Amino acid sequence: MSNRPIIECIRDYISAFPELSENCCLLIDYLGDKAVEYTVEAVPCDPVYKVYVDGEKVKQFLFLFASREFFEADVNTCIENLHFYEQFEDWIEKNNEDGILPDLGDKVPVSLEVLTRGYVFSADEETARYQIQLRLVYEEE
Repeated sequence: MSNRPIIECIRDYISAFPELSENCCLLIDYLGDKAVEYTVEAVPCDPVYKVYVDGEKVKQFLFLFASREFFEADVNTCIENLHFYEQFEDWIEKNNEDGILPDLGDKVPVSLEVLTRGYVFSADEETARYQIQLRLVYEEE
């Protein structure tokens, strides 16, 4: 098994989300100002999630899944955008329950948890950045 960057493994995993269009633009650590784009961004955190008495460590990787969406005063557009994130949250939780986790190569995924619901982070007159925060917990062999 290869030792790929965790962010790349997460990007590959999220690209399987059924609600993403086949032609979607799923970037890493970058989100443009035109709708519709998606990104996976690393979030600063202590990489150690838990330390056992024998010194073994469980690690974590915090990240955001974010998008640039069309945004307007029409309530239906806002509902549709938030519904996308509800579907994403449900997909993550179902996959976690079923043991469907990112392929981390030589690391062993333990869980993928949703830490925040999808929400508008910033907006202008035409577009908004929506995001949701997640935590990947894993062990190194």
